[in-house]
Amino acid sequence: MINKKIVTLFFCIALNTPSILFNLKAYEEYESLDRVIAVVEKSVVTKNELERAINLIIMQFKKANKPVPSQNVLIKEVLDRLIEKKLITQYAELIGIKVENQYLDSVISNIANKNNITVEELRIQIQDEGGNFNEFKEGISYELLLNQVKEREITSKINVSNFEIEDMIKKTTNKALPEFKISHILLKKENGYVLGEEKLNEILNQLKTEAFSNVAIKNSQGPMANKGGVLGWKKIDQLPELFSKEITKMSIGDVSEPLVSGNGIHIIRLDDAKNSNKNNNRIFSEQFNISQILIKTNEVNNEDVIKKKLKNIKNQILEGLKFSEAASQFSEGPSSLLEGALGWVDKNAMLPNYKSSVESSKIGEVSGPFATEVGWVLLLVSEKRNKDITDEKNKLAAKIELLQRKTQIKYNDWYDSLKSQVHIEILLNE
Repeated sequence: MINKKIVTLFFCIALNTPSILFNLKAYEEYESLDRVIAVVEKSVVTKNELERAINLIIMQFKKANKPVPSQNVLIKEVLDRLIEKKLITQYAELIGIKVENQYLDSVISNIANKNNITVEELRIQIQDEGGNFNEFKEGISYELLLNQVKEREITSKINVSNFEIEDMIKKTTNKALPEFKISHILLKKENGYVLGEEKLNEILNQLKTEAFSNVAIKNSQGPMANKGGVLGWKKIDQLPELFSKEITKMSIGDVSEPLVSGNGIHIIRLDDAKNSNKNNNRIFSEQFNISQILIKTNEVNNEDVIKKKLKNIKNQILEGLKFSEAASQFSEGPSSLLEGALGWVDKNAMLPNYKSSVESSKIGEVSGPFATEVGWVLLLVSEKRNKDITDEKNKLAAKIELLQRKTQIKYNDWYDSLKSQVHIEILLNE
């Protein structure tokens, strides 16, 4: 994973800092110009390559205020890494894997965006830190290439079970008991409070327009009534079962339905939560329930012809033709077989122009025609929602981590096997 801080991206940036430069002259018995120090099948590692790579590592250790390993350790580790890079690059070429320039540029752009700077500012920053932007890009390109090789040769062949995912989530979940900050209104039975009767309904109506604390001060017979009913933080095992069961169904800010116990009627508000999936770090997805009529441009249908056709279809719908019937009759693509229905679509999964068209559509009305990345469309956005996808995201994150762990274990064996099949010759001390 690439760190956001540019200063840590030195795995592919050549530095030139004379005060800490490692030089193989100090390791060898004689001075020489750049020369081959390792043969890796059809490629080579040169002395200058090794020196540059070692200097990068030295700079990383110094910036992290960590002791620099001995020369022998540095030479072995860095040379092994360079040999691996040469071998993986050759293997990727052999099986037809490459990193397209457009994809590389988009990754570089994302790195810049995550650091709230432009690509040009990223380039300047790398240069100011002593690096080389082209070598930076080369390093990113290799990481992408390596990931593609791992995905094709290893990750795609690994299975992760639901049991493993659930087990990881349990292990990584905070072990502390959930705590909830609660406010409470108690309406005692002896004072005439009965479910469904006017006296209780009056209070429930007040809660719709007034602050919970004000209603509690005016009406509650609970111990904390004069403080707005605030009970403060309570662990889940400190709450009455009546409350704990209700809280599991509530979100932060929710007010419960009246809860009946032996001493009266209770109304609780969930003010906040700790160590709970009700925390504010829940992940929500803005989604739209979409149906579409799609027509693509081609040699016969130019944009003007398509717009005219879609406007005609729209008029037919406004005059009474069902959207589903129009989609089955006129729409192109797989959605036509489903009467135009795409179902719930995540906003973040949409292409830019398509997303803009959806967002500009009025709920329940036929909108368009719009020019999008997939073609010209009429849209019927019937509903909009914010769906809590926290559990889905957590499961996906756990699955990805498990895949990465298993991949790395298998990669080491896979790489050793690949390495044993090729010609590698170390010429460092010759």
